[in-house]
Amino acid sequence: MIHICPTCGTDLLFEVTAINPTGKSFEQWVNHLEASGLSYAYISKLKSILANYIRPTLGEMDLRAISSRVVFDFYSTLLTRGLASKTIKHILDALKGLLNHLHRLEVITKMPLFPRVKVVAQSKRWISIETQKSILNHIAPQHRLFFQILFESGMRPGEARALKRRDIDGTIITVERALDERNNLRPTKTGHVYQYQISEALSLFIELNLSHYLPEANLFTLSRSGIQRAWTMACKAAQVSIPLYQACRHSKASQINEWCEHDRLSRLKSALQHEHVATTIKYYTLGAREKL
Repeated sequence: MIHICPTCGTDLLFEVTAINPTGKSFEQWVNHLEASGLSYAYISKLKSILANYIRPTLGEMDLRAISSRVVFDFYSTLLTRGLASKTIKHILDALKGLLNHLHRLEVITKMPLFPRVKVVAQSKRWISIETQKSILNHIAPQHRLFFQILFESGMRPGEARALKRRDIDGTIITVERALDERNNLRPTKTGHVYQYQISEALSLFIELNLSHYLPEANLFTLSRSGIQRAWTMACKAAQVSIPLYQACRHSKASQINEWCEHDRLSRLKSALQHEHVATTIKYYTLGAREKL
């Protein structure tokens, strides 16, 4: 039987039979999501959840027999495996996604209840501009520009990999597209066009060294695995351990936040004629005084 997917509007081939094994149904759903163009990373995660958790435990069970009791028993099984709370949440969210999808298709008539999984948010690590420069010194010269753009702009690595020469105009970089894990050209993560800013020094370097590039020429040809390899080697040489995404995008945001906080305290100290900034921090930072 062919159903119309209520999410993307495309045909979803789902065969309703006397018994609909959950494992097979989950596989059909993942294949549909993959065909509809969802990211390779997300599809890979779903396939891993199917192989390691759904199929071994619920694989042969008719999906219409999945009740709230079955879901909570499945949750208890996951707890006994010593999995991280975030992993358990991802597994349950995947199962819930399938059932919710089939509920909207009226393949199942009632959604079971799911437990709330509390995930403790972990703080994002970041590094200073000085540490970024230290890592850059250990990256091969032919690849250094890629990482410099990431550090200064804060854009995502996939966006930088898809840059063309025409996207850079002075100190402004316009991002219209990104490359995914399989090197497929896609819209940006949100589907919007962004503009990032870089320093005049980096802009001048690009102008002097890439002036011979045609407007439609790709700036970078380094593969995703090549980027990761270059990053890992440079971090090891610089004796720094941090993932690339946190070292560029998260670090850029944290650097801006730190600068804004420093500037705010400096202005506040000056306005109040404090001799030491410690006095300002003690009595006049946000949260130190109650607002009526």
